[in-house]
Amino acid sequence: MDPAWVVLLAGVVAALQVGKLPPALPVLQDTLGVSLVQAGFLLSLVQLAGMLLGLFVGLSADGVGLRRSMMLGLGLLGLCSTLGLVARDPADLLALRAVEGTGFLLASLPAPSLIRRLVPPDRLSRALGWWGAYMPIGTALALLAGPLVMDWAGWRLWWAGLGALALGMAAWVWWRVPSDAAWEHSTSTRDRGMSGASAVQVATGAPGRLHRTLAAPGPWLVAGCFAVYSGQWLAVVGFLPSIYTRAGISGSMLG
Repeated sequence: MDPAWVVLLAGVVAALQVGKLPPALPVLQDTLGVSLVQAGFLLSLVQLAGMLLGLFVGLSADGVGLRRSMMLGLGLLGLCSTLGLVARDPADLLALRAVEGTGFLLASLPAPSLIRRLVPPDRLSRALGWWGAYMPIGTALALLAGPLVMDWAGWRLWWAGLGALALGMAAWVWWRVPSDAAWEHSTSTRDRGMSGASAVQVATGAPGRLHRTLAAPGPWLVAGCFAVYSGQWLAVVGFLPSIYTRAGISGSMLG
């Protein structure tokens, strides 16, 4: 499979970890006694990690390496989801969910840059368009499959299965996506020929990039648009399965 598609599938697997929770909330309320307030924290912890750490994780991904960052994120998602097998109370799930938020950032933020590396310029817009669908694809799959799996085997197997999927995806990224070292070697000759202005720009490193990002109004405006959208979307989609369950709709119809 084309490495760019592997990156896209890695994003879908990461999005499954975000979408696995809403259909499980009614079950978690029955089995672990999760309250609505705790459910709200469980839903929001991944997004809270993005709000607090997204910029810094994005900057660190450049230093760690894009492929390594994605594999590390998938590994964290897989480990934390699998540890759901031994979660005893809502506090355990909250702690695991917080780490999953960091794993989600590490897995998803490097993806557009990886895709830019892996596809020729004439395919880039199409490839990034597909990447823009990773979250709805993963969320829809989780909403469809989650109730079926949990009706059959319970929420712990749902958690463990998605954990195993994330770990397997990390191995697939390692196997199919070219390493950061190979990419750096292939571009080293071109980098030696950079202009003096470009070399100065690269030399500023993460602090310089951080200052330029925070000082530019555009990213703040885009972030505000997405905050207005995601705040409404998550509140509705996150609690809708619980509302439907209370109305007597459950199982595959809920999905």
